[in-house]
Amino acid sequence: MKAWIAAAAALGGLIASGPIPAADGGDGSKFFSSCKGLLNYWDGKPVEANYDAGAMGYCAGVIHGVRISLQVLSRELKDGYPRLCLPDDYVEADGVRAVVKYIEENPDKLTFKEGFIVMFALRSAYPCK
Repeated sequence: MKAWIAAAAALGGLIASGPIPAADGGDGSKFFSSCKGLLNYWDGKPVEANYDAGAMGYCAGVIHGVRISLQVLSRELKDGYPRLCLPDDYVEADGVRAVVKYIEENPDKLTFKEGFIVMFALRSAYPCK
């Protein structure tokens, strides 16, 4: 129960504050590059010679953390609030693919912090119906 409250407070604050550009002016392009490199690695495609395994892990970790928070909150939020409904066969690579696709279709979001990008991407890819 306490974890639920903490997750609700953290994500509630994130949602209520609205999209905030990253303090460094936003480096969503680095996050995007890391996520795209991770997908290439998972798909057995070549990755750039200068890939950063730590950054690719960071991509997966941010997506995982935001997904878990949204899933917990989605059970408790009423209609009209941002919710997330994942299919039963969801795997973390699906989330990374959703983020990469979202950034490719919304490059203006590259100035936002990674957590916002992930939240928007997952909600866009997996809305509740």
